[in-house]
Amino acid sequence: MKRCPECHDDHEDTALACGSCGVRLHEVDAAGVMIGASSGPVPSADARLGTFHPAVAARIAELLYRRAITHSVVERDDAAEVRIDVDWRDDLRTELTLSWNDIVGRLDPEVAQEVKATGGRAPGWYDAPQGGYIDRTGKMVVSAVEDDDDEARIIGPILLTMGGILGVVGWFVLDSGGLMTAGMALAVLGLFTPR
Repeated sequence: MKRCPECHDDHEDTALACGSCGVRLHEVDAAGVMIGASSGPVPSADARLGTFHPAVAARIAELLYRRAITHSVVERDDAAEVRIDVDWRDDLRTELTLSWNDIVGRLDPEVAQEVKATGGRAPGWYDAPQGGYIDRTGKMVVSAVEDDDDEARIIGPILLTMGGILGVVGWFVLDSGGLMTAGMALAVLGLFTPR
């Protein structure tokens, strides 16, 4: 088997160059390491692959080690975050999504039951991708839900609720036109705030 040093796609032994990148392919040894690849700087493990059940994270770390992919595992209370080089992230998310049942099935039976009990589309993968698409080169790409803007999602509903409460209190309880107007303004602002 041969692998492209740029996009890391695997190719048949007869291929000479990557169809996507146009660069020369390198042989891959039994451990999954490219033979004759240039030894440049070691890629950093700065992109989040996902947050997993600790047993699943250990299994994924083992797979990454066997493939010689730079990674790190950050232990949390009841989960573990696996971080890898950003160049590998999309390909590995796609591969994990397509083979998730096999990964969980290879765990110890008691641990596998515990992981399956967590439920979800991909049990044990807490921020699993919810969908995917086919890119221009025909590769399936999945991306995990990034939770960086979760706080911003609740601003609109909070404004809408507070406006409704102020409007009702201003109309029925205090008989205040100013309070009712302020409530209606907050409700309208809440309606137009992106969720």
